[in-house]
Amino acid sequence: MPVRILILLSLIVAVVASFVPSSVLPWVVGGTGILTGIVVSRQPFRALVVSTVLVVALSAIREQFFNPAWLTNAVFFVRVYVAHVGLAAGVLTALVPRVSDEPRLPSL
Repeated sequence: MPVRILILLSLIVAVVASFVPSSVLPWVVGGTGILTGIVVSRQPFRALVVSTVLVVALSAIREQFFNPAWLTNAVFFVRVYVAHVGLAAGVLTALVPRVSDEPRLPSL
């Protein structure tokens, strides 16, 4: 449940960042994405697949020429958030081996 609350709050921050001109909010959006990626890295396959699919889908939505500017901006910041979730989960998956992935010594 706390992960869902973190994701919901992060998405709200991403949408707010699309309406409020600021030089700090994009960094907050990326930081919350990295924090969420660290939290969800316990399920790396799910995190990587879902974030990849969402980034591709959000990119397609963002590139449609008939979208209003506010929707394009909101989709951009949500895409930044999701990309950072995938980045953090991917880096942790690559650099930090899970306990079950470590080689074990044969038991005697």
